[in-house]
Amino acid sequence: MLSRKNIIYSILSLGLGLILIWLILKFTDVKFEEVIASFYQLNPWYTSLAIISLLIHIWFTAYKWNLVTHKLSPDRQQPLKFYLFYTTLGSLTMQFMPQYIGMVAVQNLALRVHKVSSFSKSFLSVIYDQFFNFLIPLLLFPGSILYVLGHTSLSLAIFAASTAIIGTHFIIKKWHKPLITFLIRAYSSLKRWKSKQKQLKDNSAPENYELLGRKFTLDLYWISVIRYVVWIIRGIVVVLAGGFKIKLWAVVFITPIVQLAMLLSFTPANLGLMELSWVGLLALFQVPNASAIEFALLQRFLYVISTAIALFGFLFIWSIEHLFKFKIVRK
Repeated sequence: MLSRKNIIYSILSLGLGLILIWLILKFTDVKFEEVIASFYQLNPWYTSLAIISLLIHIWFTAYKWNLVTHKLSPDRQQPLKFYLFYTTLGSLTMQFMPQYIGMVAVQNLALRVHKVSSFSKSFLSVIYDQFFNFLIPLLLFPGSILYVLGHTSLSLAIFAASTAIIGTHFIIKKWHKPLITFLIRAYSSLKRWKSKQKQLKDNSAPENYELLGRKFTLDLYWISVIRYVVWIIRGIVVVLAGGFKIKLWAVVFITPIVQLAMLLSFTPANLGLMELSWVGLLALFQVPNASAIEFALLQRFLYVISTAIALFGFLFIWSIEHLFKFKIVRK
């Protein structure tokens, strides 16, 4: 939750991230003015497409969370716009505080405040949802790191990534119950550690097996795959928007590496460390430091802009709806 400790930690981690950005600019001899100037030279059409692709990515994220929560709490359903709003809010929040505080805390708090589900089911739904966010880049990581380091060809890397994605489908189809068991036990262990209790009742596990069945888990998996493809498309569009001389396949295979590190980050959205990762990995493709930094910062800038635009859109719609209801009441 957003305790004083979490707030202090978020402020310190944000400060650390900003310091890392300053150090990267300093030691790569890239002027901050050059980065700002590159933003004014963006292709407006590709920039718009990058923003749209990110909003589509957020929509898939909200849709996936919606499916999990409704499965666990079918008697307390909320419209999709509820999950879309809090997903957007969490996406923007985690740009300024670590992801497990920014996104996970916002999701869990939203479910509890609006009484969508109990503490146990709300937290389990977030755990189950976030697991697939972690799974996809993890599956793509082996082939990606081998290709980026030059140990395998492009065709073999594509084959490895495709095999991992398709093979996981059949693994889930056959062993989805052990997967659910693992997540429930991980959740129980975390809850036990947090509450410092010696025993926990696990009698809800059979019910969760029925709710989170094979077909549902496979559907959730493929939605996560599509969501991740949209994220990669966004990165490619950002390259086109900035006119960067970066190979598109480099973006495709570096993205899982950076994304996996981002999920385990201790600075807001891996601030500083993500930019450093892009600089180091793109250097293997002979991309200049300036282009790599501009590309990484542009991704972050457009992320903040896109989520802010979406939240302003929610605020505008909410204002119109309440104004309309107020006029009806007065009549």
